[in-house]
Amino acid sequence: MNNLCFNRFTLRTDDAKIRRKILRWLALNYRLYEYHPSDAEVRGRFIPCKPFPAEAFRRQIGKLHNDGTLFLRIVSADLYTLYVEGNVYQRGAWHRIFL
Repeated sequence: MNNLCFNRFTLRTDDAKIRRKILRWLALNYRLYEYHPSDAEVRGRFIPCKPFPAEAFRRQIGKLHNDGTLFLRIVSADLYTLYVEGNVYQRGAWHRIFL
């Protein structure tokens, strides 16, 4: 994927400190252009300069392994090639889904 990739995310955790840490990291490293918080979860969109930075997310989330309630789903789409990929962090492990 060499084109601009759009990413949608859903973030759930019972720990407000971890939620703020992940959202701050997203805002500082990517163009976070949509953000919808609710009591149960946060949904939003971001654009990286490169395709979905899986390794960066794995390193960042790996530091937060002690939160068993952390759920992060990121669906990446490249509109030019119709490429869609899903990455889900749940129960301490990353799962990758190609659509």
